[in-house]
Amino acid sequence: MLKTGKNVVLSDDTRFGKRVQVGNNVTFYPGVTVGDDCKILDGAVLGRPPISAGNVTRPLDDVRQELVIGAGSVIGANVVLYTGIRIGRQVLIGDLASVREGCTFSDQVVIGRGVMVMYHTQVGERTRVIDGAILTGNMIIEADVFIGPGVNSINDNDVYLKRYGLVPFEVCGPVVRRFALIGAGANLAAGVEIGMGAIVAPSAMITRDVPAWTVVAGVPAKTVRMVTAKVRSQILAHFGLDTDQQVEDL
Repeated sequence: MLKTGKNVVLSDDTRFGKRVQVGNNVTFYPGVTVGDDCKILDGAVLGRPPISAGNVTRPLDDVRQELVIGAGSVIGANVVLYTGIRIGRQVLIGDLASVREGCTFSDQVVIGRGVMVMYHTQVGERTRVIDGAILTGNMIIEADVFIGPGVNSINDNDVYLKRYGLVPFEVCGPVVRRFALIGAGANLAAGVEIGMGAIVAPSAMITRDVPAWTVVAGVPAKTVRMVTAKVRSQILAHFGLDTDQQVEDL
């Protein structure tokens, strides 16, 4: 049974699973599918197409694609989800978050309040992105990652020329490997890789790759120490991974 509040705008092709709850003043653009037991809170906008005033640098794909929200997910108040997004099961997206077109969130992801996720970014299972973080376009975040509040990331080191159309538009977001932790207020440069299990200290500025299971801090960030073998083993064992082999490979 579908429960809706007041002033809900549906498209002709909006599809709902069972036991879906929709709050007040929610707008559904064409091509939205909502799974069983989902909750859509007040003021959410789902399936919004990208629109240009003719003055943006990145070319926009004006082809409308399907937005799919997996079963048991919660979409917070005043969230804006663009077209072409795939959201897994039991995903929580906090109030005021904005997610651009083409993103993919795997099962049990948490996106905090006011988080901005740019185009074509992938977020792996159980990853947590805390309030106010900015995930740039074409970013890859693997499973079981923690991204603290206010983290910033970029995908373009050539914006000085690119904004004028003087060089081709190509961007490359950071890659954050499984089990990594990015502290509050850290900054990630375009194209860097944060290795498996690495820890980035709060307010650090990452300008080069961070090796697996390494702790870095500072501006620019430098290695402080390694994550201990005991901690590595605890994390890997918790997920049923081969602890001996993983530690020997470092």
